[in-house]
Amino acid sequence: MIVADALNVRDPLRLERRRLLEHITRRDYAYLLAHAEDPLSEHQEHLFLQCLSRLQTGEPLAYILGEQEFYGITFQVTPAVLIPRPDTELLVEEAHKVIGSLDHPSAIDLGTGSGAIAITLSLLCPTLRITATDISSSALAVAQHNAQRLVQDSASRISWLTSDWFDSVTDTFDVILSNPPYIAMGDPHLKGEGLPFEPEIALTSGPQGRQALACIIEQAPRFLKRPGYMFIEHGYNQEVFVQNAMEQAGFVKISTHLDLNRLPRLTQGMLG
Repeated sequence: MIVADALNVRDPLRLERRRLLEHITRRDYAYLLAHAEDPLSEHQEHLFLQCLSRLQTGEPLAYILGEQEFYGITFQVTPAVLIPRPDTELLVEEAHKVIGSLDHPSAIDLGTGSGAIAITLSLLCPTLRITATDISSSALAVAQHNAQRLVQDSASRISWLTSDWFDSVTDTFDVILSNPPYIAMGDPHLKGEGLPFEPEIALTSGPQGRQALACIIEQAPRFLKRPGYMFIEHGYNQEVFVQNAMEQAGFVKISTHLDLNRLPRLTQGMLG
């Protein structure tokens, strides 16, 4: 097999083919185009066809490559964690505005998964001390590995805690962050777009997708300093529910931000 055959620009999966080939050959696209007639080695061809077969079953490219870019940072991912999405960068951006204005800030990232939120904010805010939690020990292992690779002195800057939301949390924080599961159980979207390969516990939360959101918002005041801030990602149709829940919990200055598709995706509030 030559490079041009592997790239197959007419294939609907041509972008995925390109990334696979770049990953396997450790060459960029410009090089591959310039060497389109070059043959792949026997090992490269075997690995490419093996990965392509997985891709054609619907498995996400991130799991096949074992990595996903988030906020310009490459995170290692496995099927134990949700694949970080570009929309979640909004949470990092808005939280950074607040955290960056605080002296010696502290934060907690509930349901950290790959550690993308906690690690990115640690890189953006060197004085931040953050606790990252997850109910899954396998997910925490992935997150800790990412932190060791990416964050200098990560052991002293990021604490790790196995916890079902706040169940094992004892401290208070300046900021609470979370991208919890918020898809309704049985939602037809769960059958497509690679979602069957991702951990269901990180995707669904009750018949309306609201259980985790309600739990986190209701308990948040007990774990926030005053003033304290919360940033929580949610579904595009859950804006009103989240705003009402935060208001009932005592939050003020509640506002919702739009994602890349101009849909409500992130709500923040302050507890005075």
